[in-house]
Amino acid sequence: MLSGNGNQAQYAYFLLSGAVALTIIILAYVSVRTTLDSKLREDLSSLQQSYIYIKPSWGYNNSWRQIGSKANHLIYSAYFDDRLDVLETINDHNTKVPIGSLRIIAILPRECKEAITCTIRFEDFIDKSIPIGKVQSLKEHHDYKYAAYSIMCPLYVNRNSTTIHLPQSVAISYPSNRLSQLSPSFVPINYPRDVDQLFAMSRPVVSVCVGPLQQNYSDVLRIAEFVEMYRILGARHFYFYHLSASEEVMRLLRHYQSEGVVDVLQWNVPAELLTQVHYAGIMAQINDCVYRAMIVDNYRYAAIVDLDEILIPLKHNSLAIFLRQCDEGRTSAYVFRNVFFYNLDSNDSFSLPAHTHNRFLYSQMKVRRTLEVMPTHQRSKCIVNTQSIIEMGNHFVWRNVPGYTETTMPLSVGLLFHYRDQCINCKAPLMVDYTARRFGSLIWDRVDETCGQVFTESGLCPK
Repeated sequence: MLSGNGNQAQYAYFLLSGAVALTIIILAYVSVRTTLDSKLREDLSSLQQSYIYIKPSWGYNNSWRQIGSKANHLIYSAYFDDRLDVLETINDHNTKVPIGSLRIIAILPRECKEAITCTIRFEDFIDKSIPIGKVQSLKEHHDYKYAAYSIMCPLYVNRNSTTIHLPQSVAISYPSNRLSQLSPSFVPINYPRDVDQLFAMSRPVVSVCVGPLQQNYSDVLRIAEFVEMYRILGARHFYFYHLSASEEVMRLLRHYQSEGVVDVLQWNVPAELLTQVHYAGIMAQINDCVYRAMIVDNYRYAAIVDLDEILIPLKHNSLAIFLRQCDEGRTSAYVFRNVFFYNLDSNDSFSLPAHTHNRFLYSQMKVRRTLEVMPTHQRSKCIVNTQSIIEMGNHFVWRNVPGYTETTMPLSVGLLFHYRDQCINCKAPLMVDYTARRFGSLIWDRVDETCGQVFTESGLCPK
């Protein structure tokens, strides 16, 4: 009996030793493969930057285009992405090498299970097909029939090439939509405004991505306050997507466009699709905006917010100063946790300057917020490092480049002030918070100045 127990113990010991040895071998193999892959990508990156690139002519603005014969199958934009670390695998690197990829923004059926082919077109109208297989929709589809897609097409060139002619436009096709193959719907590929910015280090500029303006949006004063508050906080550029808004709103945005502060992009989602895709295709808009900020303008940072949301730094005078002092380079997103200020709550006009013409600014008149701070990823919003983003969500990053991690802002460093028209829980306990009033000496005057320039007759921005 003792001998039998001894044999069992010895057998278990050998099994355990074998498992440990196998684990060590696997870990060593993974480590070697990871090291080799990292070294390969570094070598390919050096080779990638040694080529001479000829960029085609292209147009900056995009609009939704129907794909083939399928209603509500749409393509919006495409971007040349020079990051090699977004490619999951690298093939044929002995003869062909990657120079980057194309990122395509589209709307397709949520359950699309077809193999996709990219067709790239050059300025001389030569086409090239790139099969990429099945694709998946972006995560936040909320079970609607249609969903946003962020589709990647890798670009390879002959290793011995010296000069690379970059493609001008791209289309996608799939078997069930025969017209998508016979008559492709091409969209221009977006490149840096200056071709010399290819492979350049990103500029430490804070940009702001705003959700689609829709339902004939008409609150001009809120947009003026939103833009001026973020400018005080260090933002330098804003991307607005226009589905439907009042003429007064467009008048204000045209003013900001003339100053080079705002881009207004057409967001012509068909009316019949609005009830079949989440919030006018906002997931497509968010991802388009992040890629636009990163690739076209070479901005390092993008704040993903709505018009009733302000990312408030609590220990720094601006978001730009916070990022300059605290970003060590490997953070994909700074997540700001959410607190609510409710429009139904009473106004506090104690600090209202006597000379002010536009007399209701929500950041200055609403001073009571919810005591509870919502958990991370529940209605939170982010400032992202655009270079780290592969797929962006509304409240957090879905996929980032390997090596980057998300950071939740400590409650003493930053919060998302969310000024909601309707309360989520009208009985929630509130507390007084005057933090936003430290910007009052600037925001009142800036809004008055802007409204006076745009609406010279009254000096008032319509609310």
